[in-house]
Amino acid sequence: MFTIFILTIQLESLVLCFEKKHQAIAATLNFHVIPKSLEMFCYFFCMICPILSSFWFHTTHISKEEQWTYIETSPQNLREYSEGFRRIQHFDVYIKTLSIVLYMICLIFAGVILIMVFLIFTVDIFKMMHQLKPRISKSNYEKHIEAIRTLTVQFATASLCLGPPCILVIIVLSGVNEAQFLTELCIAWFASHSSANTISLLIFFPPFRKFVLTNLRL
Repeated sequence: MFTIFILTIQLESLVLCFEKKHQAIAATLNFHVIPKSLEMFCYFFCMICPILSSFWFHTTHISKEEQWTYIETSPQNLREYSEGFRRIQHFDVYIKTLSIVLYMICLIFAGVILIMVFLIFTVDIFKMMHQLKPRISKSNYEKHIEAIRTLTVQFATASLCLGPPCILVIIVLSGVNEAQFLTELCIAWFASHSSANTISLLIFFPPFRKFVLTNLRL
């Protein structure tokens, strides 16, 4: 539950950073300025979504007794894995109910919306930057471009966190035979986020690359 909360906050924060950059440029050009009332509503919505998402996911949780009962009586032959479960100190079993199916569908839907909003802001920012270029100095223009590039890379790498849960949802809903193996791949993919983020910063963000190289020389 905590992981879902943090992931949602991270993606929302990146989109909000893009929104702030978009509105800063829009205010300069007096073009595509979002009304304050709509902006505040979106902020409020972004605040409650992670909380509601985490709470909804928590409601799908069942007690340990119910989990063991399900393992022992499951039609999916989970009983053969019971000894393996007993050797694990911390585990949770979630039963495929209507509530959790709806939750997973909403999770995918929310992810698609976040990506669409991000793409809309990105495309519009680059269009506005083309109009803004003659009005500002070259150094300021380069700073804007660098900030946009950094945010884009950050969102792209953060999507590594969004992809595995969405694929996991599809795996769960479809009930494929290789679900265990595919789930392990999703976990490995999810864990690669930090490494991918660091590598992308080294490649696309010169100040970070300079900082790292300077410290390595020391």
